[in-house]
Amino acid sequence: MEWFIFGCVVAWLAAVSWFDLRKGEIPHSTWVILPLIFAGAYRAWQGDWQLVALATLVALVSERQRIAQWIHLEETGQVVTWLPLILLALFLSAQQMPIPALSILGFWVAWELDWWGGADAVSAITLTLIWSDNAFFIAFFGCHAIVALGLLAFTCKAERKFKMHRLPGLPIMLLAACFTRVIQLS
Repeated sequence: MEWFIFGCVVAWLAAVSWFDLRKGEIPHSTWVILPLIFAGAYRAWQGDWQLVALATLVALVSERQRIAQWIHLEETGQVVTWLPLILLALFLSAQQMPIPALSILGFWVAWELDWWGGADAVSAITLTLIWSDNAFFIAFFGCHAIVALGLLAFTCKAERKFKMHRLPGLPIMLLAACFTRVIQLS
């Protein structure tokens, strides 16, 4: 089962990475929403419904403007309205799995602050639901740090100035998924 999941994740991330590198975006949100739904179902099947509830809630809060229009209630378009539910979901999920819960919240905050694109954040949340173990987080944060610091060092050497870069997150997540499997097999 683990190899099947890994194969599906790599195939999916390879496809969305290709779009990300080619055009800087994915063609449709379905490319990340469906994997999020499948990952949520998988994690709920594993018994970790609290983490799924948190992921579902942050996905809903990200669509708060549309929800406010649908139900004709302006207050639901504000993050403050959703904050008690987010904190409750964080509290419930952090008791079982603190690192994945805080990571999901952090990925969502990065999306809300425009530090990450929506596809990057949803993909990171999806991967967190699939692999909620330490191997994934070591690979994920390690790959991001190595790529960011490597590019920063290259720019400092080549251009003789300190410059931050905006990196395509999906290919780095593909690399992190591969390294997650290597760590898990070690």
